[in-house]
Amino acid sequence: MESLIFSIALTLLILALTFIPGAERFIHAQIWGILIFSALLGVLVAGIAAWGMSTFDAQSRPNIFLGLTVLRMLLSMVFIGIVIFSGVEERILWVADFFGVYLCYLVFEILSILSNLRAISAEGEKP
Repeated sequence: MESLIFSIALTLLILALTFIPGAERFIHAQIWGILIFSALLGVLVAGIAAWGMSTFDAQSRPNIFLGLTVLRMLLSMVFIGIVIFSGVEERILWVADFFGVYLCYLVFEILSILSNLRAISAEGEKP
């Protein structure tokens, strides 16, 4: 649920930025495809994380988060490869926009993990 709210907030922010005169210099025309991919990937990662939190013990949870971060990175690399090799125009701008959105989601994911870290640590210390 938090991932969906974050996706909506990021979409509204980018939508507001597109109304700035000259925004086409720093926002690629295909930013919406990047946002859709990132939102779907965020929901997938959040779903797998929720499943992992309820299924595995507290000692395995850091491995789940690390694995999900690697999964996000690998799927993002595949997406970048597909889009770049399909011949998108203004590649550098597209890649810069992609990594801007990617880093926003990564920071959000790390902050979500850190906010739950105390509960995870306390649960892992139980005998």
